[in-house]
Amino acid sequence: MLKKLILAAAGLMIAAPVLADNGHHRYDQRHRYQWKHHPRPVVVMPPPRVVYYAPRPRVVYAPPPRVVYAPAHPVYQAPAPVSGISIRLHFPL
Repeated sequence: MLKKLILAAAGLMIAAPVLADNGHHRYDQRHRYQWKHHPRPVVVMPPPRVVYYAPRPRVVYAPPPRVVYAPAHPVYQAPAPVSGISIRLHFPL
């Protein structure tokens, strides 16, 4: 662990000057670095065309009508007529 730490510290000490340089290699310290101005070409672009699209109409569906179940009416059988004659149809199978 200590060996790795020492190697990492030594690597940073060696790499520090290289990483500190921002790309301008000035080996000759007597002359100051002169920035040379290169004018850029002027490019005139027309503004972008503005096109307005109307929003789509919102479609709203009405909910289906509510189903209401009415209570069932009671069904009563008609009373059998009272008579003295009873006819039974009983056939043995």
